[in-house]
Order: sequence, then C-alpha cells, then structure tokens
Amino acid sequence: MTEAALTGTDDDLRELATWLRDEDELRGRVRLRDAPIREGEMGAAIDALTIALGGGGAGAGAVMIRSVFTYLSTRRKAVVLDLDLKDGDKHVKVKLTNDSNVDEVLAQVDKFFDK
Repeated sequence: MTEAALTGTDDDLRELATWLRDEDELRGRVRLRDAPIREGEMGAAIDALTIALGGGGAGAGAVMIRSVFTYLSTRRKAVVLDLDLKDGDKHVKVKLTNDSNVDEVLAQVDKFFDK
C-alpha cells in the first residue's frame, strides 16, 4: 500500500490536513502523526501528515499533489514541505515549496507509480 508523508511546521501541517480532507478522493485517508513526547515536554509535536493512497495510488497521488500545490499558491508566507512516498521497497522524496513546479513534481510522482 502506498503512503505519502509530508513534513513541515506544525501550523502548516494542521492547515494542510484540513485542506486535504476537503478533497473527495482523500477523505478519510489524511492523518496527523504525532512525534513521541520527550521528557520535559507538555505535549507532542506533529511528526508528519500522512495520506494512505492505497494500492492503486496514482490517481489519489495526483489529486494530492494538485491539492497541495493549490494550497501552497494560497499561502502568503513561504512554505516548505518534504514529501516522502513509500510503497514497499519503492521510495521517493521531493521538496515542495511555493515556487516548486507542479508539472515537474507530477512527473516525479508518475515515475514513482510506474516503477
């Protein structure tokens, strides 16, 4: 099963999780994963935003990428997210920013699903 994990600031991940949950294709697949609470901390920070893309994740993967880029285009401040796609032994990492090229990222994601 393919899983996407996005890392960034806690605020950006919370906002993005809310954004992605509005996508029909992703509804019920988006989760915020807490980091382990360390000694002396009051609560957990967010470790990652995860999206279960399923066995045929190409369609949901494209929806996710387009939605993330739409989200990034609405942000006034600079946002940096790291996307990590995993499916068994397949793995790809991509840095996403407000200035990233959506077509280049989609090509990398398509290549991942074609392997």
